[in-house]
Amino acid sequence: MKYVFFDFDGTISNTYEGCARILKKTFDKYGVEMDESNYRKFIGPPLSETFIKYIGEEKAYEAVSYFRELYVGEKAIYMSKLYDGVADMLSSCHNMLGIKTGVATCKKHEEALHLLEYFGVKDDIDYVSGLVYNKRETKAQVLDYALKNLGVTAKDCVMVGDTIYDVEGAEEIGMDCILCLWGFGDYEKIHNKNVIFSAKTPNDVTEFVKRNYSDKI
Repeated sequence: MKYVFFDFDGTISNTYEGCARILKKTFDKYGVEMDESNYRKFIGPPLSETFIKYIGEEKAYEAVSYFRELYVGEKAIYMSKLYDGVADMLSSCHNMLGIKTGVATCKKHEEALHLLEYFGVKDDIDYVSGLVYNKRETKAQVLDYALKNLGVTAKDCVMVGDTIYDVEGAEEIGMDCILCLWGFGDYEKIHNKNVIFSAKTPNDVTEFVKRNYSDKI
Protein backbone atom coordinates (compact mmCIF):
# COMPACT_ATOMS: atom_id res chain seq x y z
CA MET A 1 0.00 0.00 0.00
CA LYS A 2 1.34 3.42 -1.02
CA TYR A 3 0.37 6.69 0.64
CA VAL A 4 0.11 9.90 -1.38
CA PHE A 5 0.18 12.96 0.91
CA PHE A 6 -1.14 16.27 -0.38
CA ASP A 7 -0.25 19.70 0.95
CA PHE A 8 -3.24 22.02 1.48
CA ASP A 9 -2.50 25.72 0.84
CA GLY A 10 -1.35 26.17 -2.74
CA THR A 11 -1.89 22.51 -3.66
CA ILE A 12 -5.49 21.60 -2.83
CA SER A 13 -6.85 25.10 -2.32
CA ASN A 14 -6.01 28.65 -3.34
CA THR A 15 -6.14 30.32 0.06
CA TYR A 16 -4.35 33.50 -0.95
CA GLU A 17 -7.18 36.03 -0.63
CA GLY A 18 -8.18 35.17 2.92
CA CYS A 19 -4.65 34.59 4.22
CA ALA A 20 -3.32 37.80 2.66
CA ARG A 21 -6.16 39.83 4.16
CA ILE A 22 -5.42 38.62 7.69
CA LEU A 23 -1.65 38.73 7.26
CA LYS A 24 -1.96 42.44 6.48
CA LYS A 25 -4.09 43.06 9.58
CA THR A 26 -1.63 41.12 11.73
CA PHE A 27 1.45 42.88 10.40
CA ASP A 28 -0.32 46.22 10.82
CA LYS A 29 -1.24 45.41 14.43
CA TYR A 30 2.37 44.66 15.31
CA GLY A 31 3.81 47.59 13.40
CA VAL A 32 5.54 45.59 10.68
CA GLU A 33 5.78 47.27 7.29
CA MET A 34 5.51 44.50 4.72
CA ASP A 35 5.11 44.73 0.96
CA GLU A 36 2.08 42.68 0.00
CA SER A 37 4.03 41.18 -2.90
CA ASN A 38 5.80 39.07 -0.25
CA TYR A 39 2.64 37.50 1.13
CA ARG A 40 2.65 34.50 -1.22
CA LYS A 41 5.81 33.11 0.35
CA PHE A 42 4.20 33.22 3.83
CA ILE A 43 1.31 30.95 2.80
CA GLY A 44 2.20 27.34 3.49
CA PRO A 45 5.03 27.53 6.05
CA PRO A 46 4.11 27.60 9.76
CA LEU A 47 2.89 31.05 10.77
CA SER A 48 5.07 30.85 13.87
CA GLU A 49 8.22 30.82 11.69
CA THR A 50 7.08 33.89 9.77
CA PHE A 51 6.08 35.83 12.87
CA ILE A 52 9.24 34.91 14.80
CA LYS A 53 11.24 36.33 11.90
CA TYR A 54 9.28 39.53 11.38
CA ILE A 55 7.52 40.24 14.68
CA GLY A 56 9.96 38.65 17.11
CA GLU A 57 10.02 35.48 19.19
CA GLU A 58 8.44 37.13 22.24
CA LYS A 59 5.26 38.13 20.40
CA ALA A 60 5.17 35.46 17.67
CA TYR A 61 2.66 33.07 19.20
CA GLU A 62 0.49 35.95 20.38
CA ALA A 63 0.44 37.09 16.75
CA VAL A 64 -0.43 33.57 15.62
CA SER A 65 -3.42 33.56 17.97
CA TYR A 66 -4.49 36.97 16.68
CA PHE A 67 -4.24 35.75 13.08
CA ARG A 68 -6.23 32.59 13.84
CA GLU A 69 -8.94 34.55 15.67
CA LEU A 70 -9.45 36.88 12.70
CA TYR A 71 -9.02 34.16 10.07
CA VAL A 72 -11.96 32.22 11.48
CA GLY A 73 -13.91 35.06 13.12
CA GLU A 74 -13.95 37.24 10.02
CA LYS A 75 -14.65 34.19 7.85
CA ALA A 76 -11.47 34.68 5.84
CA ILE A 77 -11.12 30.90 6.07
CA TYR A 78 -13.91 30.69 3.48
CA MET A 79 -12.25 33.11 1.06
CA SER A 80 -10.59 30.18 -0.65
CA LYS A 81 -11.48 27.67 -3.32
CA LEU A 82 -10.31 24.38 -4.73
CA TYR A 83 -8.01 24.66 -7.72
CA ASP A 84 -9.59 23.44 -10.94
CA GLY A 85 -9.16 19.70 -11.29
CA VAL A 86 -8.20 19.05 -7.66
CA ALA A 87 -11.45 17.33 -6.69
CA ASP A 88 -11.02 14.89 -9.59
CA MET A 89 -7.36 14.36 -8.66
CA LEU A 90 -8.19 13.47 -5.07
CA SER A 91 -11.06 11.20 -6.07
CA SER A 92 -9.04 9.43 -8.76
CA CYS A 93 -6.04 8.81 -6.51
CA HIS A 94 -8.28 7.67 -3.66
CA ASN A 95 -9.93 5.09 -5.91
CA MET A 96 -6.72 3.63 -7.34
CA LEU A 97 -5.76 0.10 -6.33
CA GLY A 98 -2.99 0.09 -3.75
CA ILE A 99 -3.22 3.82 -3.00
CA LYS A 100 -4.21 5.62 0.20
CA THR A 101 -4.57 9.40 0.22
CA GLY A 102 -3.55 11.77 2.97
CA VAL A 103 -3.19 15.46 3.70
CA ALA A 104 0.01 16.65 5.37
CA THR A 105 -0.18 20.36 6.05
CA CYS A 106 1.15 23.17 8.20
CA LYS A 107 -2.38 24.54 8.26
CA LYS A 108 -3.94 24.03 11.69
CA HIS A 109 -5.24 20.47 11.93
CA GLU A 110 -8.84 21.41 12.76
CA GLU A 111 -8.97 23.98 9.96
CA ALA A 112 -7.75 21.45 7.41
CA LEU A 113 -10.39 18.93 8.48
CA HIS A 114 -13.11 21.58 8.38
CA LEU A 115 -12.18 22.83 4.91
CA LEU A 116 -11.91 19.35 3.43
CA GLU A 117 -15.48 18.79 4.55
CA TYR A 118 -16.55 22.27 3.41
CA PHE A 119 -15.12 21.61 -0.07
CA GLY A 120 -16.82 18.21 -0.21
CA VAL A 121 -13.62 16.18 -0.63
CA LYS A 122 -13.20 14.76 2.88
CA ASP A 123 -14.36 11.29 1.82
CA ASP A 124 -11.50 11.12 -0.69
CA ILE A 125 -8.87 11.57 2.04
CA ASP A 126 -7.93 8.58 4.20
CA TYR A 127 -5.76 10.41 6.74
CA VAL A 128 -5.03 13.99 7.81
CA SER A 129 -1.98 15.25 9.67
CA GLY A 130 -2.09 18.96 10.34
CA LEU A 131 -0.24 21.46 12.48
CA VAL A 132 -0.67 21.30 16.26
CA TYR A 133 1.26 24.04 18.04
CA ASN A 134 4.03 22.87 20.38
CA LYS A 135 3.63 19.30 19.06
CA ARG A 136 4.12 19.28 15.31
CA GLU A 137 4.71 22.48 13.38
CA THR A 138 7.15 21.87 10.52
CA LYS A 139 6.33 19.85 7.40
CA ALA A 140 8.84 17.18 8.42
CA GLN A 141 7.17 16.86 11.84
CA VAL A 142 3.70 16.67 10.30
CA LEU A 143 4.85 13.95 7.89
CA ASP A 144 6.76 12.03 10.54
CA TYR A 145 3.69 12.02 12.79
CA ALA A 146 1.63 10.54 9.95
CA LEU A 147 4.18 7.84 9.19
CA LYS A 148 4.39 6.73 12.82
CA ASN A 149 0.62 6.61 13.21
CA LEU A 150 0.10 4.75 9.97
CA GLY A 151 3.00 2.36 10.48
CA VAL A 152 4.56 3.03 7.07
CA THR A 153 7.97 4.21 5.92
CA ALA A 154 8.86 7.29 3.91
CA LYS A 155 9.76 5.04 0.97
CA ASP A 156 6.14 3.85 0.91
CA CYS A 157 4.92 7.43 0.40
CA VAL A 158 5.17 10.47 -1.81
CA MET A 159 4.52 14.12 -0.91
CA VAL A 160 2.58 16.32 -3.33
CA GLY A 161 3.21 20.01 -2.69
CA ASP A 162 3.91 23.41 -4.18
CA THR A 163 6.68 25.02 -2.12
CA ILE A 164 10.23 24.45 -1.00
CA TYR A 165 8.86 23.74 2.48
CA ASP A 166 7.00 20.70 1.15
CA VAL A 167 10.05 19.53 -0.77
CA GLU A 168 12.53 20.04 2.06
CA GLY A 169 10.16 18.61 4.67
CA ALA A 170 9.78 15.44 2.63
CA GLU A 171 13.51 15.34 1.91
CA GLU A 172 14.34 15.59 5.61
CA ILE A 173 12.58 12.31 6.33
CA GLY A 174 13.63 10.55 3.11
CA MET A 175 10.42 10.96 1.09
CA ASP A 176 10.09 11.71 -2.61
CA CYS A 177 8.07 14.73 -3.72
CA ILE A 178 5.85 15.63 -6.67
CA LEU A 179 6.12 19.40 -7.19
CA CYS A 180 2.89 21.19 -8.14
CA LEU A 181 3.45 24.17 -10.40
CA TRP A 182 0.09 25.88 -9.83
CA GLY A 183 0.60 27.08 -6.25
CA PHE A 184 2.79 29.51 -4.31
CA GLY A 185 6.27 28.09 -4.92
CA ASP A 186 9.35 29.87 -6.22
CA TYR A 187 9.83 27.09 -8.72
CA GLU A 188 13.02 28.31 -10.40
CA LYS A 189 14.86 27.88 -7.09
CA ILE A 190 13.66 24.32 -6.36
CA HIS A 191 16.18 21.74 -7.57
CA ASN A 192 16.13 19.19 -4.75
CA LYS A 193 16.99 15.62 -5.71
CA ASN A 194 13.84 14.21 -4.09
CA VAL A 195 11.63 16.04 -6.63
CA ILE A 196 10.78 13.16 -8.96
CA PHE A 197 8.17 14.93 -11.06
CA SER A 198 6.87 18.46 -11.71
CA ALA A 199 3.13 18.60 -12.40
CA LYS A 200 1.61 21.45 -14.37
CA THR A 201 -1.96 20.35 -13.61
CA PRO A 202 -3.76 18.14 -11.07
CA ASN A 203 -4.39 15.64 -13.87
CA ASP A 204 -0.61 15.35 -14.33
CA VAL A 205 -0.41 14.23 -10.69
CA THR A 206 -3.17 11.67 -11.25
CA GLU A 207 -1.46 10.17 -14.28
CA PHE A 208 1.96 10.06 -12.60
CA VAL A 209 0.57 8.34 -9.50
CA LYS A 210 -1.33 5.86 -11.68
CA ARG A 211 1.78 4.96 -13.68
CA ASN A 212 4.24 4.80 -10.82
CA TYR A 213 2.43 3.94 -7.57
CA SER A 214 -0.90 2.22 -8.17
CA ASP A 215 -1.37 -1.54 -8.37
CA LYS A 216 -2.24 -2.16 -11.98
CA ILE A 217 -4.75 -4.80 -12.94
